[in-house]
Amino acid sequence: MSKYFKRKWDETRGDEFDSWGTSTWYFEVDPDGYPIRQIELYENGNRLKYHSEKTFDDYGGLGDQVIDMDEFLSFEIEKSEFDNEWNKSNPKKEHQEILDLISDYLSNHYDQRFGQAIFNLRINEFVNKTDPAKEDYKIRDIHGDTDNKILERIKSQLEWFEKQKKRR
Repeated sequence: MSKYFKRKWDETRGDEFDSWGTSTWYFEVDPDGYPIRQIELYENGNRLKYHSEKTFDDYGGLGDQVIDMDEFLSFEIEKSEFDNEWNKSNPKKEHQEILDLISDYLSNHYDQRFGQAIFNLRINEFVNKTDPAKEDYKIRDIHGDTDNKILERIKSQLEWFEKQKKRR
């Protein structure tokens, strides 16, 4: 049965990311004491998350040493506390899809600035798209748009780009 721990470290990383500040670590460990899932929360707001499908990245990785259960006994927490923190660090499905589409677009159009990509993908758009001389030729407020509406616009625009390529 898994156990869950939360431990504050009052020391900084001691590496190139030292400016992130001190950290609080959350662990889910297997019965043998090996980390299964791990979250690192830093003073500056950075959040790192590791698990079996993401064991490392440019900033660190999932612990590969047994947790000393005697040493960590006073840091044990409930599963619900760990899960609550774990779920905070999962982007909504729609957010991740939007980010992936933007990332793919920018990888294929590396000559564009981010602001250009936002317009080209129709995330932002003009109220009146046809006549710059008119008063309503301004950026439309997208604050109230749902994530799904934004995804719809991006996908529609990407489909339009593909159709244009085939015409050539």
